[in-house]
Amino acid sequence: MSNTSKLIQACLHSLPKSVHQAELDAASKCLVDSLATALSAYGEKPIDLLRALNIENSNNGVSTVIGYGERARPSDVALVNGTMISLQLFDDNQAEMRGHPSGPLLPAVLALAELKDLSIEEALTAFVIGYEMECRLGTIINPSHYEIGFHATCTQGTLAAVVASSIILGLNEDQMAHALGIVASLMGGVRRNFGTMTMSMHSGIASSNGIRAAQLAEKGFTGDPAIFDGAMSLGDVFSREWTPELLDKNLDLWGKPFMIVSPGATFKLYPCGRPPLFAVDCALAIQDKYNIPVENIEKIYCDVSFLYPRTLIHTNPTNGLQAKASLQYCIATSLLDGRPTLDSFADSAVNRHEIKSLINKIEVRVPPHLSEDIPAVRKAPFEQPVTLEVHTKDGKVYSETTPIHKGSPLNPASDADLKQKFVDCARLHMSEIRAHQVLSHIANRKNSVREMMQLVKV
Repeated sequence: MSNTSKLIQACLHSLPKSVHQAELDAASKCLVDSLATALSAYGEKPIDLLRALNIENSNNGVSTVIGYGERARPSDVALVNGTMISLQLFDDNQAEMRGHPSGPLLPAVLALAELKDLSIEEALTAFVIGYEMECRLGTIINPSHYEIGFHATCTQGTLAAVVASSIILGLNEDQMAHALGIVASLMGGVRRNFGTMTMSMHSGIASSNGIRAAQLAEKGFTGDPAIFDGAMSLGDVFSREWTPELLDKNLDLWGKPFMIVSPGATFKLYPCGRPPLFAVDCALAIQDKYNIPVENIEKIYCDVSFLYPRTLIHTNPTNGLQAKASLQYCIATSLLDGRPTLDSFADSAVNRHEIKSLINKIEVRVPPHLSEDIPAVRKAPFEQPVTLEVHTKDGKVYSETTPIHKGSPLNPASDADLKQKFVDCARLHMSEIRAHQVLSHIANRKNSVREMMQLVKV
């Protein structure tokens, strides 16, 4: 049996039978967290631009834009909803994937779940399988896939979206094979767009293209039905490490356990990229212990792995989107303001004189033990400890190292943390009573996705 056929067999037949309470509980957390991050982006300019170009509020629409209540075609709605989830860089992360799993996947699941009038549980089952696809694949096409410059959220996320879409639409094996072939030509997303509106749209693109490919295949549209096999396979194109044997061996691991359970997702407590979270925790710990006046700071050193400077490319940001992907800004705002909030990434906050002055004192270093020459570091560059040193004008040095940031699976956010995050984001646009109604609706997974999407309407 070909690799493509084995993958399809697993996704359509064996894996859904293995989705149980633990997997659904983990997926529910992703749902709550993603709705929170989407609501935090309600009313933002990039979302309004996408809505104006892609959403025609139609009585014939079957899928709902989060918060707005507008209804349109599933693929168009998924484009907007995916961008909403990822816009504030507040969405979940998965280390093995090297990206954000829910943003490119959940909107496809929700849009088609509305089309098919599925329960939350039925939708989350498809979500779990898509999640497994994007994360397991990340373990075999990286590190080169990411190092080349691809954004895994968009590339691997597209495959997750097409898998989940194929399951929800009830595609047969031949149809799903063509859907995978179609979507291989729709995969993209480059990291040079970090710090722009397009970075968050990567999630929307992935989700929308996953739906579109599955719906085309359902209608008889064709793509290469063996896209994971032979010369110029998807792996050949997107990875330097790829071999067919790698995928063959990897498929035996799928669902044993599901990656949504172990190691599980990273849920952010601060609205910025995941790599800066280590340094944020360092800065907050230093200020909590020593309360250093920023005017007394002479120099700041931050020791990180080799991939930080290549990924967090905005060393002196001028707007909020750049600041979310700036190690220097995240350190500066944490030392100056305390816990980073959504307001910390307003353009006006980013361009404060005090921030600029502090950023100019920050030097990012890659010590030898965190270089790409160390195999373990190259394999997991964003799982390495980060050290922050603050040197003051009176000659004192304050240092803190964060081995595992808060919110990661080994230092997890609690259920209460996630519920509070949802309420905080929802309260920006709706009453606290309604926010708790949404949480109660999700808690009963027999409830419908359609009703949930109406309940989150602002």
